[in-house]
Amino acid sequence: MDQRGTLASAELKGPLLGGVFSAVALFGMIFAVGRIGDFEALRIIAAAVPSTRFLASTAIGAGVTILALLLTLIGLSLTLEISFHVRLYQRAKAITSLTVAAIVIGVALLLAVTVPIREVEELSGIYDVLYYILGVAVATLGGLMVAIGLMISSTLWGLIELAHPEGSDDLLHDHTDASHTEENPDL
Repeated sequence: MDQRGTLASAELKGPLLGGVFSAVALFGMIFAVGRIGDFEALRIIAAAVPSTRFLASTAIGAGVTILALLLTLIGLSLTLEISFHVRLYQRAKAITSLTVAAIVIGVALLLAVTVPIREVEELSGIYDVLYYILGVAVATLGGLMVAIGLMISSTLWGLIELAHPEGSDDLLHDHTDASHTEENPDL
């Protein structure tokens, strides 16, 4: 593994672990309910639809906003000829990937909760399965949103340090860096 991959994995480990921890905690709450029957599952799904719709819509809106802001950051860095360190771009790629995943899950959840499952006869025997599928999707979306938030926070702290008068400049590209050569133009 090259140095760039090592840097990226070390910096992303904390936010990803935070997201996984959050998702596992949410999974735990869902499975703590225990085995439920179809009638209970249908009742719980019906009660959870408004909050699930809100979570999915919020994730979609936040995700699109995050992507637009990242695009603005990259566009400004190109326009103003600011040379950020490769780590900032790696962070932006990771945030973008998780954000797109959150948008996709959010859209899938939003579509899923619009289906009137009480009216579909074929689903009457699997309401409990649908409950767990919905729970796993909500927990995954929650974990993704926590991971994205932690990644953005980490990146912002680095940019704040960069802007601070006494701060470090480890996110600006050092043009004297030996890794920035003609052989590695992407650095």
